[in-house]
Amino acid sequence: MIFHKYLSSPKTTEQLVNIAKEYDLDWNNSQVELYSLLDPFIFKKESGQWAVKVDDRRHTILDAIEKALEKRPMTKIDPNVIEQLPSDMIVSHNEIIEIAISTGRYESPRENIIRLKRR
Repeated sequence: MIFHKYLSSPKTTEQLVNIAKEYDLDWNNSQVELYSLLDPFIFKKESGQWAVKVDDRRHTILDAIEKALEKRPMTKIDPNVIEQLPSDMIVSHNEIIEIAISTGRYESPRENIIRLKRR
């Protein structure tokens, strides 16, 4: 998950190694490639660079979470996050929590609450 925000534009393995070092991870090329191969949202382009798959559903849910948290340290999934989603979108609480936690920015102390992760 650490590479997602950097992969909006494709990066080489060497660039990802440097990004990992910024996070105090002493990973070599093989470790970065393994991590990237195991992440279901990262893929290797024909050019040999790594990129992140665009998942509109995931982005819609993350946008809803961010809007719900704009002026609060924590928010309820129902109704605050659900209200931010398109009316034709059906999403479970578990899916919202799973997507929020996968970013590394949020945590869910209870089943209907999402908050910014404490440092």
